[in-house]
Amino acid sequence: MMKDRISFLRNLMPNLTYYFLLIVVLNTMLFIARPDFAYVGIALSLILVAYTVYHVLAIRNQWREFTDQLEIEIMEGSQAALIHMPLPLLMADSSGRILWHNSKFKKMMALESSILDQPIQQVLYNWDWSKVTSPDVQFFDQTIQDKTYSVFKTTFDHLDDKAFTFYWFDETEYAELQQKYQAETPIMVYMQVDNFDETISASKEGSSPFIISEINTLLRQWADEHEAIMHRIDDDEFVMLLQEQYLDQMEKSKFPVLDDIRKISVGNKNPITLSIGVSRDGETLIDREVSSRQALELALGRGGDQAVTRKGGNYEFFGGRSKSVERINRVRSRIVAQGLATLIRESDNVYIMGHRFPDLDSFAASIGVYRSVRNLEKPAYIILREVTEPIEELYRLIADNPEYLFVQPGEYKGRITDNDLLIIVDTHRPTFTEDPEIIPEFSKRVLIDHHRRGTEIVQDVALMYLEPYASSTAEMVTEILQYITERPMIEPEEANALLAGIVLDTKNFVFNTGVRTFDAASFLRRNGADPQKVREMFKDGLEESIVKSTIINNANEVAEGVLLSVNNTPTANVKKLISQGADELINIRGIHTSFVIGRELDDEVFISARSTGAVNVQVILEKLGGGGHLETAGAQFKDQTTEEVRALLEPEIMNYLEG
Repeated sequence: MMKDRISFLRNLMPNLTYYFLLIVVLNTMLFIARPDFAYVGIALSLILVAYTVYHVLAIRNQWREFTDQLEIEIMEGSQAALIHMPLPLLMADSSGRILWHNSKFKKMMALESSILDQPIQQVLYNWDWSKVTSPDVQFFDQTIQDKTYSVFKTTFDHLDDKAFTFYWFDETEYAELQQKYQAETPIMVYMQVDNFDETISASKEGSSPFIISEINTLLRQWADEHEAIMHRIDDDEFVMLLQEQYLDQMEKSKFPVLDDIRKISVGNKNPITLSIGVSRDGETLIDREVSSRQALELALGRGGDQAVTRKGGNYEFFGGRSKSVERINRVRSRIVAQGLATLIRESDNVYIMGHRFPDLDSFAASIGVYRSVRNLEKPAYIILREVTEPIEELYRLIADNPEYLFVQPGEYKGRITDNDLLIIVDTHRPTFTEDPEIIPEFSKRVLIDHHRRGTEIVQDVALMYLEPYASSTAEMVTEILQYITERPMIEPEEANALLAGIVLDTKNFVFNTGVRTFDAASFLRRNGADPQKVREMFKDGLEESIVKSTIINNANEVAEGVLLSVNNTPTANVKKLISQGADELINIRGIHTSFVIGRELDDEVFISARSTGAVNVQVILEKLGGGGHLETAGAQFKDQTTEEVRALLEPEIMNYLEG
């Protein structure tokens, strides 16, 4: 009743001004018409006004009492709700000082003493207060004593500043269910025996059934250990379906099946190795299947004998410690040559590009491809940013031939059409090419490289020829040159260039040299290559010899059989010198691996590594953003000193040796 009366009078109050104005008008009219009655009217009006003002003031007081009481009741209700709230609750001011918490929070944190007025970090050690109180953060996850909580934050005013209330929602059951779902997610694992045909053909007569049986038995046992379903899809290919939780076990144990299958010895001359590709990425099983196949391709492209796993778009590598077995069969190079010939014939112009800071192998491969294109009577251009010291003499010999056309990066951009072809040699990393920005301009691309494949690679290629078993890209191009036309034509200077590329990467036919390497060298020799002229390209000046002597003098044995040398003096052509220095170090008796760090004149730092095969230097330098082969690898760094690079390298060496 009181509320109704108050509400009525509150609605009436805004109109009182008009009522008083009306009384004044009426009394004025009465005074004019009947003055004798006007005094009585004015008196009655004053009594009415006084009575009205009295009641309005009384109602205002009653309304104030009503709102105050209501506020008290609301506060008492809110306090009761906070105290008895079934959720853990914590209040803190803007500085992180704890203002209040309820009993549920005390129980959740297992508190034995009061924490009021204490910094919140004393209770929640891992909280980043600036991040938690950011306006962009409203919900965040928190793990406390093996339980998972979703924390909800609200803001309120406190002493002319902001304060925060945090509510904890227990989502442990949901998190456990999510983990169980994730652990039981089906994963596709693809496996392929490396160089299966070569291994079988090189084995003793009649031993192939035993080799195949041993491989099948070992893989099936491995699948059974992880409650997986495995099927053989070819003599050398297998697919396995398992739950993600077992993949975690495989990764923790670093895929011991790689070592087990390498121990198979039932008449096989060559060691048997396995490549594995598996991915967790993808919303559906089909997506994960495609991604796992791509991981297998990456494992094979890196030389095999390893497992490649993918998660969140990132790759992790296991194994890859053994030397790749050479492929004796040339069927693939013939097929590549035929496919490349078709692409060249269908193109208007062909552009050839190697890697930045070209060496003899990169430049020689470009020259070999150029000759292949010209043998098919198509115009060709070599993209070359600068003539570096390692190729200076060879470039001078080639540049004298007016048939060769060299272009600077960007010079040809406006001329490229959809019918032009780009051939990239001696690298598969787009950022490491002479002109990375021009690659998307070409709709047709070819990739020829002998380096072990990394995670970064040129995409959407019409033809990819990655052969980590080859000694050099010059060797690969020499084989293509032989098969791309019926009667291959090559100039003596071009044969010298290709032979120099092979000599460079094999360290004069010592490292990573196989039968096909000598076959390629023999072809070049028959076509005019002069070993004496090639040797002249590798002669050093006096200053270079002094730098190499310094590298040897600075070498320290960081582990048994492993030498590390650092040359702190900025040096021109440092890539070439540290490479040669690493070659010299590995020739020391008792040394199987060498690393040399050097600085270029522009302060860019490089690492060159060599190995006899006992250590996979590519795996080590890959951790630092480098790459290469099992026996030869390199890396480069900007905005870092040689000592900083050394501090990065040494732990990776020890991790590899201890792993």
